[in-house]
Amino acid sequence: MTEELITPENLSKEYLKSILDAACMDTSYDSDGDLMVKEDLKCFVKPTKDMSAIRMFVIFGLKEESSRLARLECANKINDEYVIVRASVTNKDSLFFDYQIPVAGGITKKAFVIALKRFCSIPRDAISEHGVDVVE
Repeated sequence: MTEELITPENLSKEYLKSILDAACMDTSYDSDGDLMVKEDLKCFVKPTKDMSAIRMFVIFGLKEESSRLARLECANKINDEYVIVRASVTNKDSLFFDYQIPVAGGITKKAFVIALKRFCSIPRDAISEHGVDVVE
């Protein structure tokens, strides 16, 4: 990978896919055209609407029998312990993990790939530690 920076001016899902493909990562587009990366899990990667950051997120289903309180407590515990991710409970019975990488001033392709790999390594550990009772 060259040292060309990812900036708001060149940020696109196609450019991000080309970077991840060059890093030998398993990438594809889902039926909505969103970029997915398969690491240990399926991670979605997309530019923010204003092109100021790269957004990464992972979605897990929640057990139907788990209470809203248990779900929120799970997300709160994860947020207390894991700095890199933000966990939230959606209205669609999902546990949502996300992280944004600002690109103002530019970031290297290598830094982006490392940040994505680090982000993808966290959700399963966080669920194992705090979400076994609520995540499917």
